[in-house]
Amino acid sequence: MAESAWKKRLISQSDLMTLHEKLNSAGKKIVFTAGSWDLIHAGQCRYLEKAKSYGDILVVGVSSNAAIRIVKGANKPILDEKIRAEMLTFLRSVDFVTILPEPSCVPTLGLLKPDTYITVEEDWTSEYKTSKEYKTVTKYGGEVLVIPRQSTSVSTTQILQRAIGGALSDTLKDYMQYRKDPIKEK
Repeated sequence: MAESAWKKRLISQSDLMTLHEKLNSAGKKIVFTAGSWDLIHAGQCRYLEKAKSYGDILVVGVSSNAAIRIVKGANKPILDEKIRAEMLTFLRSVDFVTILPEPSCVPTLGLLKPDTYITVEEDWTSEYKTSKEYKTVTKYGGEVLVIPRQSTSVSTTQILQRAIGGALSDTLKDYMQYRKDPIKEK
């Protein structure tokens, strides 16, 4: 895919209303979901496939670098927002991506007006019907679907812990011999 090819699938926030009108007039059912998408793994790919199954066109929101830092701290994200957005366009289930400027996807939902907004079960409590996202989507007649995580054994955090733990273990193994016995004079 040439660089310009993936960028044609990157929709700016200001073009979301136009995208909605175009797809709506073509009779397409729009599905939207959002996340960080840092270090994409199989569980996320399964989730996106499942999300796509609820409509014709899947638009994926990618949290901006600034939005992620607000929620997850200064050490995240690992990959830049444009890299994360580009990676998503290589997945067959993803039709369009948009970068979310703030932690909430409410403004994006209001502009795109997807027929279905999909989110992960564990991110929402049983009180989700009081959320701004739920109210925004149902106000214009859309539906909100809360689906289970598609991999209970793989997460970006677990991948990082394994990678860092392994690297740290290799780095520290030479020093571990000194833990066995107290240091003595020679």
